[in-house]
Amino acid sequence: MSATLRLHPDAEERLRQYLQPALEVVADTTLRFLQEKLNQPGTGIHHPGLPNPSSNPGEYPAKQSGALLACLGKAKLGDGSWVVGALNSVSPVPPEAWALEFPQPPNSPVSRSTGYGARPWLSKALGDSELQAQLRAALNALR
Repeated sequence: MSATLRLHPDAEERLRQYLQPALEVVADTTLRFLQEKLNQPGTGIHHPGLPNPSSNPGEYPAKQSGALLACLGKAKLGDGSWVVGALNSVSPVPPEAWALEFPQPPNSPVSRSTGYGARPWLSKALGDSELQAQLRAALNALR
């Protein structure tokens, strides 16, 4: 015996309609979180010529020029999904956006071969329990 599941002809559109508010809340919450975390001084050394102390290993990158912060944004893609992060459509993405996250490739525009290490900001946010709590709260508020 077998059964065939038949979906309503507009099931995909109905799902998209119901999921879209949740996807947008996730994008909004993630963007606000990144803007907050990347708009702070670090707790490390205050190097001459920089406006703020640098970040220590394990921290989000400290705000210095503001170029990374300026390019943060969100965009809805054609398939209904959202992208959040450093977007050229918002402001030119500085080389540091990539280099802070991925310092090791030979073509990295910023060398981070010292013991101080990288300052991954996007991958750090994905695993951040504070962001996860904010996402849960925002999604629960939709109910």
